[in-house]
Amino acid sequence: MKKYLMIFLLIGISVLSVSCTPVQTLEPVVATTAVPPTAEPATETAPVLELVGLEKTVSLTMEELMALPAVEGQAGIKSSTGAITPPELYKGVALKDLLELVGPLDESMGINVVAEDGYALTFSYDQIMNGTFISYDPATGEELKNPFPLTAILAYRRGDQPLDKQQDGTVRVAIISDEAKQVTDGHWSIKWVAKVEVKSMVQDWKLHLVGALDETLDRASVESCVNCHKATYTDDKAQEWVGIPLYLLAGYVDDEIKHEGPAFSDDRAAAGYTIKVVAADGYSAELDIARIARNQEIIVASLVNGNPLPEDNFPLRLVGGDLTKKEQVGMIAEIVLSLEPVDEANSEPVALVPGEGELVVMGLVDNALQLNEDALRALDVVTLTAEHPKKGPVEYTGVLLSTLLDKAGVKAGASKLVFTASDGFSGELDLASVQACATCLVAFDDEAGVYKMVMPGQPSNLWVGGVVSIEIK
Repeated sequence: MKKYLMIFLLIGISVLSVSCTPVQTLEPVVATTAVPPTAEPATETAPVLELVGLEKTVSLTMEELMALPAVEGQAGIKSSTGAITPPELYKGVALKDLLELVGPLDESMGINVVAEDGYALTFSYDQIMNGTFISYDPATGEELKNPFPLTAILAYRRGDQPLDKQQDGTVRVAIISDEAKQVTDGHWSIKWVAKVEVKSMVQDWKLHLVGALDETLDRASVESCVNCHKATYTDDKAQEWVGIPLYLLAGYVDDEIKHEGPAFSDDRAAAGYTIKVVAADGYSAELDIARIARNQEIIVASLVNGNPLPEDNFPLRLVGGDLTKKEQVGMIAEIVLSLEPVDEANSEPVALVPGEGELVVMGLVDNALQLNEDALRALDVVTLTAEHPKKGPVEYTGVLLSTLLDKAGVKAGASKLVFTASDGFSGELDLASVQACATCLVAFDDEAGVYKMVMPGQPSNLWVGGVVSIEIK
């Protein structure tokens, strides 16, 4: 009996011993990989540009765009009013390099550059690949006979800073060269670019306008006008035509004011004249200005249903609900206003050569002025504080520009002012903007006989220092 009790006791001790021993558990093995440190966050996480090719589409973030081969150079613009924005340094990707991402470009193709607001302009193969843009001297605005090599780029930096998104957008077009000795037409420098699309290229063409002035507009200029002054007409076949009102094209050549301010002359229209719209084959239709004046529904169309016009109407057609079929001229090559040319005697500026320490006011004025500092100080001198675009608030003393213009007497037909410095640099502004500026000033410099333009609200290139002449054109 004692033997059995001893056996049961030993078995119980063994069970208790096992139950009190901690159970070992195996921890899971976690595979680890080294995570490289992030040098800096991506510049943009969302796409900033869409490239649309004939067969594929690519979206690029800013980081991806900046990883592409970069180029930089000097770019400035000449506006439609002739105002010059001097060259600055831009950096970005050449359009021709960018397009390699969606397939090579050939001579039958071009590209459409589209801004965020829908503004669009077509660039030709030669412009993209060879830089065949008209360029101008930044000092005089005259076309360069021996232009510098040019490259169209999609820029993301100006100087050493990213673009100002409010002013330029994330990316913009710039036409650059190695030296700051050229500017190009402003309509090519598209801001807030969102998309670049390859398209089958239509041929270039020109529109001849004849009136008080004689002007020829190229395809890009007309496209730019359409983007700024877009008008549409839907015909009885539900086709949508897009173009520019005919009266605005008349306003481009009905007097010396081409674009800014009251470009279309209501006074000339009230006096009466006719407009002849002429096709390339000589067919024409003549309309009275009374039907055309301020009429948004008679348009010179360049697109139908979003496409260039077909061959029998290309490049432009006159359309509108108020027109007969015979008046809807296609293949437009010329628009002629039955006006007398601008009086050359009235247009010829009075020639003056400023002497040392003198300022001249000349051009379309009744009384040309040639003033030294004593003569200027004999006029109404004012002191005011103006916000310089780079220096901030500064106090200036001088003579109001409006005082000088009143003293000279601006002639009818004048539309712009050109400020020229002693070194030849010049800035240009439309007359309407000057007349609306109550604080624009010709200020005295610290050095005797030296004057500078004070132009509140205008870019720094119009604050011309060392100004020696103010010409009214």
